[in-house]
Amino acid sequence: MNQVTIQWDVVIAIYIFFNWCHGGITNINCSGHMWVEPATVFKMGMNVSIYCQAEIKNCQPKKLYFYKNGIKERFRITRINKTTARLWYNNFLEPHASMYCTAECPGYFQETLICGKDISSGYPPDVPDKVTCVIYEYSGNMTCTWNSGKPTYIDTILETEEEQQYLSSSYINISTDSLQGGKKYLVWVQAANALGTEKSKQLQINLDDIVIPSASIISRAEDINTTVPKTVIHWNSQTTIEKVSCEMRYKSKTNQTWKGDRKSEARRGGDTKDYRFDLPPHLCLQEILLEGG
Repeated sequence: MNQVTIQWDVVIAIYIFFNWCHGGITNINCSGHMWVEPATVFKMGMNVSIYCQAEIKNCQPKKLYFYKNGIKERFRITRINKTTARLWYNNFLEPHASMYCTAECPGYFQETLICGKDISSGYPPDVPDKVTCVIYEYSGNMTCTWNSGKPTYIDTILETEEEQQYLSSSYINISTDSLQGGKKYLVWVQAANALGTEKSKQLQINLDDIVIPSASIISRAEDINTTVPKTVIHWNSQTTIEKVSCEMRYKSKTNQTWKGDRKSEARRGGDTKDYRFDLPPHLCLQEILLEGG
């Protein structure tokens, strides 16, 4: 028995990385420390503790305050010692929050900023599935799409094997100019965040098999009064792909059901790009749909 081996010229790997840093509150100058348990990125619905420790020169804080998204927290605050306090959340369900803490120092008119953190909650990614790739004629891109599953509530950065990054969640456009490794490829999608990593099944593709022809353009319709009256539809083919069949569907004003799939009855006219299709007689057309070349 002969062993058949398929050699794929290039393997395309698509990675999704989840970025949770918004950059704002984490760039402040601190006069102490803030830390989060279990972490600044955690699974949505968990209990979370946020700690604040003051290290302010010539200040023994009378009180320590916590703020979430600029709003002062009034409850669930515990003073641990002279310089440290804890804020506790039960079943935290917000995707993102900016936290900071302040100290009330004797002799100071205003509260003194201690430090801040951006926190995020979400879910590990689902396994990406239903990966498909197509090339729309004349687009210059291969478009790959997939089902990313339930929202993770964490910002998404998509990265290809070539280390190009795209802000995306369920699709990517890859320039066909960058596909220089031949016609056959393996494609998969990998999703990863701080809470987990999942990888899709591999998709085997041949570039010649995934090109979608450019849509045809209907040029005119004419009624012909012959022994058996008929309507003739003319259109211009826009594709340069050879051996492409053309399918036409139609429906009348009185019937919303599409009819057609009469590929063999399309005939080329005098102009090599002009085609004609004969329809049943006395048909009052509402819509016509052309598919293929």
